[in-house]
Amino acid sequence: MLITNVDPITFEVLSHRIQQITREMGITLERTGGTVTTTQQHDYNASLYRPDGEIMAAGETYGHHVVCAGYAVKRILERFGRDEIYPDDIFLLNDPYLAAIHNPDVYIISPIHCQNVLVGWSATFVHVSDVGAMTPGGDSPEATEIFQEGIRIPGIKLVERGKLRRDVFDTITHMTRQPEAVGLDLKCEIAANNVAKARVQSMYEQYGPELMNAVSSQLIHYTETILRNRIREIPDGSWTETLTIEADGDCRLFLTLKKEGDHLVFDFTGTDRQVRKGINLPFHGTFGFCFGAVLYSLAYDLPKNHGVLRPMEVIAPKGTIVHVQYPGPISMSTTSSGFGVGFLASSVLMQMLATSEKWKREIVAPQASHRNCRHSGVNQYGRYSPFINMAHGALDGNGARVNSDGVDSGGSYMSCPNVEWMELHYPLLYLFRRHATDSAGAGKFRGGAGVESAHMLHDAPEGKIRGVAFGVAGLRNSGHGMFGGYPGAPSIMVLLAKTKANSLVEANRPPVDLAEIGGEPRVLPYCNFELSKDDVLYMRVASGGGYGDPLEREPELVRSDVINGLVSREGARDIYGVVLNGDSTQVDLAATQRQRKKIREAELR
Repeated sequence: MLITNVDPITFEVLSHRIQQITREMGITLERTGGTVTTTQQHDYNASLYRPDGEIMAAGETYGHHVVCAGYAVKRILERFGRDEIYPDDIFLLNDPYLAAIHNPDVYIISPIHCQNVLVGWSATFVHVSDVGAMTPGGDSPEATEIFQEGIRIPGIKLVERGKLRRDVFDTITHMTRQPEAVGLDLKCEIAANNVAKARVQSMYEQYGPELMNAVSSQLIHYTETILRNRIREIPDGSWTETLTIEADGDCRLFLTLKKEGDHLVFDFTGTDRQVRKGINLPFHGTFGFCFGAVLYSLAYDLPKNHGVLRPMEVIAPKGTIVHVQYPGPISMSTTSSGFGVGFLASSVLMQMLATSEKWKREIVAPQASHRNCRHSGVNQYGRYSPFINMAHGALDGNGARVNSDGVDSGGSYMSCPNVEWMELHYPLLYLFRRHATDSAGAGKFRGGAGVESAHMLHDAPEGKIRGVAFGVAGLRNSGHGMFGGYPGAPSIMVLLAKTKANSLVEANRPPVDLAEIGGEPRVLPYCNFELSKDDVLYMRVASGGGYGDPLEREPELVRSDVINGLVSREGARDIYGVVLNGDSTQVDLAATQRQRKKIREAELR
């Protein structure tokens, strides 16, 4: 019996239950995993798919991985065919030319059967600790082709009819620098898929496959219908944006958004050719980042499923940075061109929303994300450990809105590991982690302030550890300002050599002032480097752009920002035109009026 319409109450109950399964998958990943990316940063995917690979539901995860996991399901279907996919099989895939974004993104895909009929799939992804690339951890600035970036698996059975293939498992983990950690990553993914399979099978057995298939189909139709209606409410038009990443020279990304009726076309024609540096992005990653931008703007309150994809088209010419061709390197793509595509897509969508009286209140000034760092070396317990240092990375400042400030250290869905956890597990000492003064884009409503942090070695047996600098590089990349708002400060990573930090610690003086710490500064591009004794690594994430004229900001709000260390007294005076009295407790209104008049006259000249 084919069910074409589900009553509203049944639909609400069952659709929310499906969504809850994806949340339980994420909880399982966190509780059974043991690496920093999974348990602390929540850098994972947990989602469900229909039998053909269409997105059924997604948990709390980046949108681009939801799309890429769907590609992984389709690749497994193509590779094995339904005749070779048995109940209780589990597959593994991490090939960036097929579905993953880079090799450390290992997708574990599990078919879900009910009465021996394939009714759906569960899919997880974890950024594993190591993949045997030329650089520990997998982000390889010196790689010039995919062969140097670690193991690459186009799809293999990891579990066959419920039994772990120990030969396959051991082969994969033993090609890495951390077989125990990678093995734990894979096992937590298997656990999450097993939970999903049990919960979905229980629903199918309780309600029947006809009703469940109807619910999942209607869920997708619900999202698609509302999204198309929203797009239709916005005037037709075309909008463009560019971004330059400083990698193998200046690498330019270009995007045009065309909106007609209820259809969106993201056209990357004009983007530079792929380069011999691992910032290149596979097409499915480009599609995924565009999906994420639509999800977080027009579809922010809709169920995350295939209905978001249906009104979208993505054009990415082959051989460009956003559609890499074999064997171009891709190891740093997620946090460089990937986040760059997300920024471009968000920017053109915000331009589009600004043309609509109804939707312009949803505008958020976008920003181009941040630099990242990965370390490797012997830790304080004598064990070799490659690890990503994200004790700051999820603390970007969000952009301002049309009626409110951006969120300070608002970040993304990823969590930021606490400093104590990082210091407990790795040979590091954090000197500070705080909001960066004068980093937020000024405006009538200012952007959110990003975080700056600094760390050095502590209890490192070898007196040094390796480092890898990656992430969106370029001093021109920051949070956009809108309608007169200023851009936020860009993300930056600086290695300070031969500092006074250890001397200050020995003198019982906290090394929290960069001028006092001193040292020989070197701004780090995409590169490998070494962190040695007396070196300090300083990192600042991106801050959000402002909205509106800074001279129209309420003086009391500026005063509050000064008191909280988000704006300096000089910034208050020179940018916002707000003059404070000697102790910063009150605004000098007369002096403020004169200062704002002076700034306005200078602008007009």
